[in-house]
Amino acid sequence: MKKIFVVLLMALPFVAGAQTKIKETAVPRSVLLTLEKTYDSYKVRTWYQAPGQYIADILIDGQEGRSYFTAGGDWQYSSFPVKFEECPTMLTSYFNNNYPGYRVKTLDYIEEMSGDNYYRMIITKQGISDADFEMIFDTRGKLMKSNAPDPAAVKRDYYTHNNPDATDDEVTKATKTESSRHRNRPAPRADEPQTEEFQPPQAAVDYFKKNLEKRLKSGPEWINRNGQYAVAYYTDKQKVEMDAVFDINSGAPIMTGKVLLKERYNNTIMKYLAEKFNGEKYTIEKMVVYEYNSKYRGADGKKPKPYTYVVVSQKVDGKKKFVRMEFDSKGTFLNLLAQPLDEKDVQ
Repeated sequence: MKKIFVVLLMALPFVAGAQTKIKETAVPRSVLLTLEKTYDSYKVRTWYQAPGQYIADILIDGQEGRSYFTAGGDWQYSSFPVKFEECPTMLTSYFNNNYPGYRVKTLDYIEEMSGDNYYRMIITKQGISDADFEMIFDTRGKLMKSNAPDPAAVKRDYYTHNNPDATDDEVTKATKTESSRHRNRPAPRADEPQTEEFQPPQAAVDYFKKNLEKRLKSGPEWINRNGQYAVAYYTDKQKVEMDAVFDINSGAPIMTGKVLLKERYNNTIMKYLAEKFNGEKYTIEKMVVYEYNSKYRGADGKKPKPYTYVVVSQKVDGKKKFVRMEFDSKGTFLNLLAQPLDEKDVQ
């Protein structure tokens, strides 16, 4: 599983100073073009300027948020407020179980250019408190970074405050029991390592044998993709790397991915990447075209159009950092992905 590199947002260039409301005509064209490339469809409600930054109050798919850009036109990140109850169970459980007497002050979903999307939660002690603490959770709700007080100390303090006559032994016993109870609770299924070989649905196996095995040179290797899909990775007789994606429950075929050779890379996508990275060195790790099965239909009852998945890498401090993007059938940028597709993807 990929380890997400997360930096406390306190270290990122948040607005440091007063924000001034400005008209769009005062926003540099480089900033406007970057916003246009970052999101396929959006509406800007208000523009602001801060020292070294331009900020857009945006509306995307009915959700309000804020996008931050440098004065030079580079996208820094976007933040979208989210409700506590709408967050992953792992996130809400961690807070409820470990921080009694605290409240959630703000909770945002963060999108970065790198694709490292995550939740940023600011908590503070209930009552009169001038101290805020920050927690960073990955997209599944697993805690990645925090500068909040130690949970054991928080629970001990909370218990003694509500039970002032309790002895030290009673406090220790109460907090230890509580900690043990939570510690022994089974972890969410998504976080359990796969100790056994993945067994795809029989219907998927049968379909593969009937329709794809005749094209086979090597494989297939079956992978569980995020608990949603059963994916067969294989190489066809033309030595082209492929993957067939099936519904993990029914085994019904959904789509097939084909890894493109460099000479067949989409020119529109290549042009987009050249403009996006603006002279910076980068490497296209792979470009995959996904086409849907002829019988597959989306929620709207229509067959979805093909799309292209691209993984780009850059060297940062001697280490590779990956950016994962999706483009529509015409090569228009759609969105960034936070994590690899699965364990067979570029890590």
